[in-house]
Amino acid sequence: MSILESMVSTEKRYTHDNFLALKGALVRGEYLYRVRLYAERPSFQSEKSGVLRMRMLLGFVEARAVVIDALIRTDGSVHYLSVLCSSSASPRVFSDIMKKIVPQAIIEQTQGAAAEEWVSTQSVRSLEASEIPLSGAFKSVNESRNILVSLLLEYRALLTECDAVVPNPRARGADKRLSGLSVQFLLFERDRSLCGIPDFQVSSVTAGANGAQLLQISRDIGARVIACEDLVCLKEIPIAALSFNGKFEQGYYGVSAPTSGGDLPFRLVVPSFL
Repeated sequence: MSILESMVSTEKRYTHDNFLALKGALVRGEYLYRVRLYAERPSFQSEKSGVLRMRMLLGFVEARAVVIDALIRTDGSVHYLSVLCSSSASPRVFSDIMKKIVPQAIIEQTQGAAAEEWVSTQSVRSLEASEIPLSGAFKSVNESRNILVSLLLEYRALLTECDAVVPNPRARGADKRLSGLSVQFLLFERDRSLCGIPDFQVSSVTAGANGAQLLQISRDIGARVIACEDLVCLKEIPIAALSFNGKFEQGYYGVSAPTSGGDLPFRLVVPSFL
């Protein structure tokens, strides 16, 4: 069910109250948790894609815990997932489990009384659309993070160019201090080569001539248009673990990223250097 009020939409994933599931968890002596997740979708993606991603993440939580109630809220480009669930896993174990499937989740242990109030409130106010809590703070933090990510990639690219003149091991190796820093990349084909760019740096994707795709780079990064043959996929990549292998052309750098299927080589696009 989705209700629009101003810019905020709320989708209640369970149209019935789950008091029975809550009572069952209390009888079994399980721990009660509240899992929250914020995400900001890139400009070129639709609102439906952001909601679909939250539904998928909810499915991951449902596979590892008993979900009592859940809702998804959308405000512009910000998506918010809030889940009340139970598990026999202790707080430390449950936190480790959740961090593996939803690394950026906020996890809080709650008590029976608070959980009952949650279910009661959601049942009575299921048709109301309210603001996403702390959405302004999240957008500010996310914007700062994106700026730092862009600066980090520019810095690594500059080190790579300097390495061609004065060899420096730091230009190629990963920065272990930033392990765990992952960014979603848009991978695409250009001149029959696999290229990649952080998705937040792309403001729009439009159709070009002869089946080509045009990537419009965000104004904050530098107004540029990249023509490519095809879009490949969106992939989470640990940018701090990137190994730089040299410069191909203006704004394009050969990198290799460790993934579950082995090293992924591609050409990193640094828009400000194009």
